Amino acid sequence: MALFKFMTDEAFRVRSPERDRKTDSARQAKLRSFLAEFRTDIAREHDGLRARHERVTTQAAFSQQALENGPADATMSASVDDLTASMMRYADRLKALEEQIAFVTAMCERADRFPLENVEVEDPAEFAGERRINSRS
Repeated sequence: MALFKFMTDEAFRVRSPERDRKTDSARQAKLRSFLAEFRTDIAREHDGLRARHERVTTQAAFSQQALENGPADATMSASVDDLTASMMRYADRLKALEEQIAFVTAMCERADRFPLENVEVEDPAEFAGERRINSRS
């Protein structure tokens, strides 16, 4: 009993290289679009948070100056403490967002090379010594 039956009357068909290139280009465009949108979302949060951080920093400076120049006021002191804590949280979040932007930017650069990493090999013999699939090849 034959385990495999080979049909000699039907040719083995593969997709054309042009179709593969078009498919890869479409995938690259989709990936780049997603990453650009993703990066824009992060940048929008970063820019808004940076503006709030600058306002809080200014407010904290004026509050601290008022506290130093005027009579001791527990309310003003608590306000300065709250503003300082907010500034620290904002700074931490800004740093995290900057790291996310750097990560996504690196992914965008990698996505730009996406089709280049899937180049069709015309003559496998010329690459025989460069790429080994397993230790026996």
